[in-house]
Amino acid sequence: MRLSIHHTETLTYATPSMGTIQVLRLTPRDHTGHYVCDWSVDVDADCKIESNKDAFGNIVTSFSLNGPLETLTISAVGEVETEETHGIVRGAPDKVPHGVFLRPSHAEGDAALVRTAMNALTDVSGPVLAQMHALMAVVHAAQPTNQDGSEQAAHEQAAMQAQAQAQMGGANNQQQQVAGAEEDALTSPAATRLRAMLEERKVESAADLAEIFCNTARRLDLPARLVSGYRWPGEDKADGKSRDIWAEVHIDDLGWVAFDPREGNCPSEDSVRAAIGLDQHAVASTRVGHYGGINDFERETSIAVRRIGG
Repeated sequence: MRLSIHHTETLTYATPSMGTIQVLRLTPRDHTGHYVCDWSVDVDADCKIESNKDAFGNIVTSFSLNGPLETLTISAVGEVETEETHGIVRGAPDKVPHGVFLRPSHAEGDAALVRTAMNALTDVSGPVLAQMHALMAVVHAAQPTNQDGSEQAAHEQAAMQAQAQAQMGGANNQQQQVAGAEEDALTSPAATRLRAMLEERKVESAADLAEIFCNTARRLDLPARLVSGYRWPGEDKADGKSRDIWAEVHIDDLGWVAFDPREGNCPSEDSVRAAIGLDQHAVASTRVGHYGGINDFERETSIAVRRIGG
C-alpha cells in the first residue's frame, strides 16, 4: 500500500509573538514493510531548519524564528510504501535497551485505571500474545465513544491478526488461546468497572487509551512504548484525526507488536510510524515555545492520509 500524507499546522497568535522555538517529530523512518519514498518538512517563513535524532532514534526537526509573528504554518508532506506485517515491527532502529520501556510514564499518577485494567486480566491464562490481545479488547470495549457494532468488527480483524502473529512466532495453536483470553477478560467485573471509570473521567483520546495500555503491560514486566504516526482511515479525507497514537509491546519470538486500543486492532500496512517514546510528550508531533508578547495562540490542524493506486 502506498500512502500519501499531507499534514499542516497553522498557528494564529492573539497578539504578535516576538519569537518561537519549535521541535517537531513528523518524519517517519524506514524499517521492514515501511519504506519512506519521499518526505519533507517546511515552514512558511525564512528560517534555518535543522534535523537531528533524539535518544529514541526519532528524527527531530527544529527551528527558531524572530517575530513579530501573527501566523505560522508548518507542513509535513510525503509518501510511504507499506506492506502487511500483521502489526509486527521488525528492522526499526532501536537505540535504547528494551528495559527502558519498563519505566512507568508520568501519566500513571492515576494508577487506578491501570490497576483496574490489570484486574481484568486476573483470570486470563495463556501466552503473552493472548494476554495483550485481551488487554487491547478490554480497553477498546471500555472507551466511552465506542459505537454499537464497532466492537464486533474490531474483534474479527484482531482475531485474524492474532492468528497471523501466532504463525509468524511459530505457535499455530495460539489463536484459540487468544479468543479464550479475550472472552475471559471482557466478561470480568473489572472490565465493566473500567468502562465506568473511563466514562466518569472522560478518558477517550487515542493517546490516553494507549498510555493506559502501555502502563498495564509494564506492570506485567513487558516493555511497552507509545508510537505516534498516521493511519489511513479506510477512505480518503482531510481532517485532524488521522494523526494517531498507539502502543507497541515487546513479545519474545515476535519482537515489537503494535496494538491500537482505540481502534481495537493492530496497526499494519494502513499505518505510518513517525515517533516512539515512553509517554505522550516524547511522541508529540510538535513542541512549541514562545518568547515575548502573550503566549496565546490558536492551532488549526489539517491532516490528509490518502491511498495511492489500488
